[in-house]
Amino acid sequence: MIARLIAVAALSAAATLAGCSTPSTVKGMTAQKVTVAHRASEPISISVIGGKATSSAGNSQIADADFRAALAQSILDAGLFPSVAEGRNGPYHLEAFIGNLAQPMIGFSLTVEMEVSYKLVDLKDNSKVWHESFRTTHTATTSDSMAFPTRLRLANEAAARKNIELALAAMGRLDLR
Repeated sequence: MIARLIAVAALSAAATLAGCSTPSTVKGMTAQKVTVAHRASEPISISVIGGKATSSAGNSQIADADFRAALAQSILDAGLFPSVAEGRNGPYHLEAFIGNLAQPMIGFSLTVEMEVSYKLVDLKDNSKVWHESFRTTHTATTSDSMAFPTRLRLANEAAARKNIELALAAMGRLDLR
């Protein structure tokens, strides 16, 4: 009987700490400070593929639309482009492909590894202006959150934020019109 009560208490505590998975947030993925050497004077459009939506039964993921929104907000905050157009409008189009989001299944320190390939295209002549891939990691620990789903989401967001920061810094070195 006591063993059964201990087991129920342990399962209850684990369920409380586990919580439900939540998707990575736009705010958590948005670059915080990026210095750009050059600023473009014309708008950019953005597309993102390769992400996944978070299911209620699965781990926190990064959805295409959320990564796109974080990338767009980061571009505007850094002043890299004056505006972000919808669709494939504007003289520039940035394609981002989330090629890898490696996540641990369990642990106290959760290290997420993310790889995103970016391609900037000049839509006037459909030429590739810039292409680069970035691999970033971030480790979230129990000091960030005791709940596994929250730690995983925080690690996802920080890996994505670092990735966006690297991409914007690289694009900021380009001499764009």
